Amino acid sequence: ARYSLSEDKLIRQQIDYKTLTLYCVFPESEGSTQVPVKVLNCDSITQAKDKLLDAVYKGTPYSQRPRAEDMDLEWRQGRMARIILQDEDVTTKIECDWKRVNSLAHYQVTDGSLVALVPKQVSAYNLANSFTFTRSLSRYESLLRTASSPDSLRSRAPMITPDQETGTKLWHLVKNHDHADHREGDRGSKMVSEIYLTRLLATKGTLQKFVDDLFETVFSTAHRGSALPLAIKYMFDFLDEQADQRQISDPDVRHTWKSN
Repeated sequence: ARYSLSEDKLIRQQIDYKTLTLYCVFPESEGSTQVPVKVLNCDSITQAKDKLLDAVYKGTPYSQRPRAEDMDLEWRQGRMARIILQDEDVTTKIECDWKRVNSLAHYQVTDGSLVALVPKQVSAYNLANSFTFTRSLSRYESLLRTASSPDSLRSRAPMITPDQETGTKLWHLVKNHDHADHREGDRGSKMVSEIYLTRLLATKGTLQKFVDDLFETVFSTAHRGSALPLAIKYMFDFLDEQADQRQISDPDVRHTWKSN
């Protein structure tokens, strides 16, 4: 991530990206409201689905929301043209033993596009849609060669076959060996780490208040008088239930459990 709490997970390379606004509709209700959602064109398809789900189901408890892995992202182009977007399909680029996760930029999804989250389809349906996309992709070959992003300047890799998938390693924005090169213990690497230290500290400072507020809400008694924090009361009630089930009536035993 560009903004991370861990140096190991910090992206040091310059990543070119654009912010897109997608309009998500509910396929089960025609004429439903289009929900605008901001994403990045470098987002993987799963990342885009997560952002769409957060926006569409923002008023729904997380436990009641559909999961990204149970949904397909459908890109709608006109009335009939609908393409299922996936992290991996027959259009995924392979270079040597590296396989790049598909992003919105890979599919050339544009700003203002209409999308829908639909229940995951059977594999045959996905294969048919992938084949449709493969044919339609030929119309954009010249655009792929002249687009501004560095990856689009490379020639397209062969399509994925089951044999080629064996032993391949996935990557999204940064390959693991590229990232490891920046962590070698030479003097130059140390200077790079010091440069990016400010970003780590800034991220920590941004999140600190939210973490403090969480613990204040869960454990503090300041806003509820002398009442026990709900999380602690729940745990104590659970211990009492366990004691009842095991017919432990000695109050000292129960007190010891709760003290520990």
